[in-house]
Amino acid sequence: MTYRYPDKTGTPPTRSTHDHPVGHGYQPRDHMEVLAQVAQQLEERGLAPLAPAPKARTRAKTLLPLKLPDTPTYVIEVWASSDRTWQGLQVAAAAKLGLTPGHSTVTSADFTGPINVTLQRCDPQDLTAGLPRSTNADKAARRVEYEKSETERAARIAEAFPRLDQPIACIAEMEGAAYFSRTRQGDPKKLFKKTLPSLRRNVQCLRPITPANPNPSKAALAKRFPGTDFTTTDIERAASALNDALRQAGHLPKVAVPQGIEGPFELTTVWLAPAGDRMIVPILIRQHTHEEPTAQLMPTPGSPTEYPMPLTALPEALTAGRGRVATRTSRAALAEFITGALALDSTANRLLLVRRARMSDKEIWPWLQDSRIMFDQLVLPGVYMTDPAVAPGIRKPGDQPGLRIIRLRERSDRDAVPRAFGVSEEMVKASEETEELTPVARYGRYSGLVQIGERAFWGINPRSAQNQTALGLTKLDPANLNNRTKTCSNPTSLEVVPAFLQEGDNPADWAMYTHAQRRLHAHTTIATTWPAVLHLAELMQEYIL
Repeated sequence: MTYRYPDKTGTPPTRSTHDHPVGHGYQPRDHMEVLAQVAQQLEERGLAPLAPAPKARTRAKTLLPLKLPDTPTYVIEVWASSDRTWQGLQVAAAAKLGLTPGHSTVTSADFTGPINVTLQRCDPQDLTAGLPRSTNADKAARRVEYEKSETERAARIAEAFPRLDQPIACIAEMEGAAYFSRTRQGDPKKLFKKTLPSLRRNVQCLRPITPANPNPSKAALAKRFPGTDFTTTDIERAASALNDALRQAGHLPKVAVPQGIEGPFELTTVWLAPAGDRMIVPILIRQHTHEEPTAQLMPTPGSPTEYPMPLTALPEALTAGRGRVATRTSRAALAEFITGALALDSTANRLLLVRRARMSDKEIWPWLQDSRIMFDQLVLPGVYMTDPAVAPGIRKPGDQPGLRIIRLRERSDRDAVPRAFGVSEEMVKASEETEELTPVARYGRYSGLVQIGERAFWGINPRSAQNQTALGLTKLDPANLNNRTKTCSNPTSLEVVPAFLQEGDNPADWAMYTHAQRRLHAHTTIATTWPAVLHLAELMQEYIL
């Protein structure tokens, strides 16, 4: 919050920034109470709040069917120095992933079930240790020494773990950033993200699981995972590492087909990932009902030909520096790359999900701008809206059969998308002496789709299981100051705009299909900011170093 102090004679006005006085987030009821008070003050000026928007009526399902590959087999390398972490991963695989333990040895463990998983233990010795920090007073010299130690460590990793024939996932037991900072060492995670993909290992880090307390208290015993001496938190961490490793090994849900679509269907996105000063990496990801997910990078002078690759191979390409382009000098080529994602010569049913940020640049795709967008009248990327050649170049749904385009905008995009709360009315008795009912507004959190315009919707995620603060709690009660320390999670809205649809399509159905994909994951039960295909693209940014 920014405060402006009153002007004083002879001194310029000053400003000061402070943290929010009530900590992390108001409750929905607090927001609505403040809104009601502000509305009273603004009423005399002719300003009134908008009426609550109702949920959109849609035939599409709120939850899409989670169809996973049939009994696939995955091999996961585990770089674990401690027996405790190795045992914790096996407990998590059986108890949290629902797998049946099979043959196991000191260095391997097999699990069967909906998926077949083999954990292979490797001893990394000191390869996962912190990098030494230079004490040289000269900054440039310190940089040289640090790069030298990184090069030496990368060479040792490549010697101990040669390049594989096919990409697999690797879980590396490694201390957290706080440990390396406390011991004055360099954190090697960035080096691992840069080195292991070139050896065909997509890496997932896991902090070591500490030994059990030999004399636990009653409170510590209550926190243990049932039937083990591990804490529930440690097993949850191990399960998350396994799920993320499986995601990087290619264990992904099959693309869901929207209601009313028969036959093959393709879901596509182009994600513009930042890559340093004025550089980006355009990532094209395609999911098809009858094929495995593929990724493709934009051609560059260093790599003039780029072909579709399995999604599991994308980390290796990103760490090799492929696909990087300058935003200012490559806009025409970038517009051509996005146009290719539209598959203009195809008649198959396909949907392009496109993020508004960066993409609506006037030289990339100005048609996506709020003031330029024309529903069901497509103007291709790279075409200026003021160009005289635009009018004859407008494409209608009949010109591009099967194509749909949905524009997405998150709340962090200049705060253009607000947080939204559920407002409902309940009929309650006016008093105990009468049976007369009167409407009372109830404020809470609801999930679903809210229509805010002709083609604009807000997709609202449900509360996660990690944050279930009681809705009756308020931070505006001066008699209960302890509430100010409570963490209250408010839902993050995603703006969904079906910009280009085919004749007969229901915009609300396609908006709900897009919103439902925020929960279509095999590696997490928490609804994500982006639909699944964009979420996968965003996760790939960790390999752009």
